[in-house]
Amino acid sequence: MNKIPFFTKFNLTSRLIELVILFIAVTLGFIADNYREDLSESYAANELLSAMEIDLQEDLVRFERFIKIRKLIIKNIYDFIDDVEKRGLLKDDLHQHRLFGIAIFNWIYFKPNTANIEQVISSGALRYLGNDTLINQIGVLESKNISLTDRQEREQEFFLNYLQPLMHKHYNFKWQNHYYVRNWEEFQLFDDTLYRKKVDEINPSNRDMMLWNNSNELKIKIINLFENWVFILRSSHFTNYDDYLIQIEKTIQLINSTLEK
Repeated sequence: MNKIPFFTKFNLTSRLIELVILFIAVTLGFIADNYREDLSESYAANELLSAMEIDLQEDLVRFERFIKIRKLIIKNIYDFIDDVEKRGLLKDDLHQHRLFGIAIFNWIYFKPNTANIEQVISSGALRYLGNDTLINQIGVLESKNISLTDRQEREQEFFLNYLQPLMHKHYNFKWQNHYYVRNWEEFQLFDDTLYRKKVDEINPSNRDMMLWNNSNELKIKIINLFENWVFILRSSHFTNYDDYLIQIEKTIQLINSTLEK
């Protein structure tokens, strides 16, 4: 039987060892690259989470202000409703003209900051957060953002289809536009004394400030439209806004607890 020389055996063994070492080196390289990538992605995820937390803090402040304004709008609408129920529809009454203007011109829209939450979801950063409760909460908040937008579109639909036509038909813009548009001055509806002074300066002898007649049928129709409007605004708080505020606060708490780990 032919014997394999010692040096040939040595070369085969050394080559095998080299292959094993090379395999281990390549494997460790892959592991190191994956570790660095995971570390980098985890850092990027935390950066996105921090940016999202800043957005939510800003949204929290803006949304609380939004709710206060909404409540004021409802109060102003009831000021107009109460005045019409008590005195009817008046053509030449400055106070009622001003109340109608305040009630019908004021509708505001809240747009949440969604850029960072959308990036957190779309970039795959969720898998690096390591907090299933937070991941679930981000999904909940995203659905609330969609519901919030849908609800405000419902409000806008009513505002544009029913209240604006009422304004176009019955509100005499001459008094407001004389200063607001022609002279480029501030809107003066909220300052009763100043508004009265400016109205007298425009045309003190003619105060057809509203283009309607005091019919009971029109009075009932207008009151019911505004009652429907405040019902929609109040229902928005009940169905969406109150819970949305809770979900923002809950998400902020979970983000902070995750970032502190």
